[in-house]
Amino acid sequence: MSKYNKISLKQLLKIVCAIAFLIPFFCFSQNVGIKTQSPSQTLDINGSLRIRSINTAGTSTVKDSVMVFENDGVVKYASSSQIIQQIPQGFFPMVTNSKLTGTGTSPNPLGISSLSASINQALGWDNTSGWVPVHQISSSNWLSVGNSNTLSTNFLGATNDISFNIRSNNTTMLQFGRRQTLGLFDSSNTGLYPYNQPNDAVAYIRGTNGNSSLQFESSMSQIYKPVFFTDSSGNFGFRGSAAGNDWFEATSSGSNNDGSLRFTIGDDGNEPIVFRKYNNSTNSYVEMMRMKGLGLDSRVTVGINVNGNQPNSIFEVKGSVSRSISTITASTTLTETQYTVLLNNSNTITVTLPSASGSRGRIYVLKKLTSSTVNISSYLNRLSSSSTVLPNGVIQLQSDGTNWQQIN
Repeated sequence: MSKYNKISLKQLLKIVCAIAFLIPFFCFSQNVGIKTQSPSQTLDINGSLRIRSINTAGTSTVKDSVMVFENDGVVKYASSSQIIQQIPQGFFPMVTNSKLTGTGTSPNPLGISSLSASINQALGWDNTSGWVPVHQISSSNWLSVGNSNTLSTNFLGATNDISFNIRSNNTTMLQFGRRQTLGLFDSSNTGLYPYNQPNDAVAYIRGTNGNSSLQFESSMSQIYKPVFFTDSSGNFGFRGSAAGNDWFEATSSGSNNDGSLRFTIGDDGNEPIVFRKYNNSTNSYVEMMRMKGLGLDSRVTVGINVNGNQPNSIFEVKGSVSRSISTITASTTLTETQYTVLLNNSNTITVTLPSASGSRGRIYVLKKLTSSTVNISSYLNRLSSSSTVLPNGVIQLQSDGTNWQQIN
């Protein structure tokens, strides 16, 4: 027996591998090739590489792992779960239907191509039949591109008592729900209808800082598109187009509990505001009142029953006019509700006129029905003399803003 120990083939292979890895450290300009005579890399293997078993520091064999390269070229082992976690979302390769050609038998358990699924149809697992086609998504779900096979039972909304919101730019623009659900219910005893109706169905247009609008398409409106709107002072209005370039509006106005209601017609000042009624039996309209401005100045006219014509005065009435008439028998202070006053007193009485400065233009018609004395606030008679006693008969007094003047 030789004094040298025999070397097994396995040990020889280990020595060869060790030499192959050590050569680059001693021959910096040389490459090592296995099954190639002209290696182009430090270690160039022309063939496959198989690793049957790897033991690391006494641990068990690495299972369910693959070799991967770090950015610096270091080889390491990574588990399959780590690799899946590092794949970017949407980039995981999936097998296509064309490759799943099994028949459903034991050797070919997939069998998807034989299930007669249509294009874009999903498959669902059935414990009895396995993978089977399910209903088309569009038949049971709303699509963002529209729905062509809807039924009377389909709807977009909520089945429970919550606010249903529609948003744009992640801001709520429109809400649907019960008044109480939306927080718009007035529970006080003095609540005004419909704010005091908790079950009132409400479509609530939301705004920014109190400003919101509901606008309508009007292709012939060149400037003033029809719109309902609110403003930050709590006012509400409606502005609409008229004849292309003209416009009208009905709005509330004011702030800090000092409000008003305004009706406006415009563009050049000649547009009338017309009130009319409709007769169904004759299928015709009858104008009741016409209010019209005159050009770009401050003149206006109002006509009652003028039948569509321009009023011939600031105020024209085609028909009768009724004014108040009352009888007094005791001392009285006249107010803005009186016009003709009959004095039927049996004793001396006093009639007090309101301040002339606050009643400019107002007219009173006073008629004595008895011979008893009637004292009155100072007025200027037909001779422009001051008088404080009413004469017998009829007298008309009108305020000029400074004095009460007799005008008859």
